[in-house]
Amino acid sequence: MVKIKICGITNLKEAEIINQTKPDYFGLVFASGSHLVDIDTSRQIRREVSLNIPAVGVFVDAPFELIKQLAEEKIIQIAQLHGSEKYEDIKRIRTDLSIPVIDVINEDKLHRNRDADFLMVDARTSTVTRDQLSNDDSNLFVAGGINPENAQQTIDATQPFAIDVSRGVEVDGKKNIELVKAIVAIAHNN
Repeated sequence: MVKIKICGITNLKEAEIINQTKPDYFGLVFASGSHLVDIDTSRQIRREVSLNIPAVGVFVDAPFELIKQLAEEKIIQIAQLHGSEKYEDIKRIRTDLSIPVIDVINEDKLHRNRDADFLMVDARTSTVTRDQLSNDDSNLFVAGGINPENAQQTIDATQPFAIDVSRGVEVDGKKNIELVKAIVAIAHNN
């Protein structure tokens, strides 16, 4: 079974979609963009979503104190790092906060983040291929432009641990329950 993260949850209606469709993870974005949530909103969403579904906090060069606050309040259970975070940052999050780290890699970061629990390749912004990653990278998340129409092809091509989906399950900028159901079924049937 391929795991799936539905990212960019922004409100309580989308939190209910997560509860109904039961992906393996859901994402709360703490970086600028259309899916940005503040701490209060993220707290409300976390209270609504089943505790069986871990929340992934998505960050770009965020201060450690923000990640710490969210982890200590149990709003997030995993940190996903998209910025220029270094080995020391990953180690500090894993050691001091005792939460796993997903490190988003690209051509410049292929060899320095082996201490992350998971690696992620964003197909839209990276030319990293599965062949460039070692066999040790079995905890690979693949993201970028994935939707119900291309999810199976992406899974077949990359053999990931998990796929990460956001806009690919949206209609007019909001998560659509039918699209989320469809893509969760595709992932879980692999």
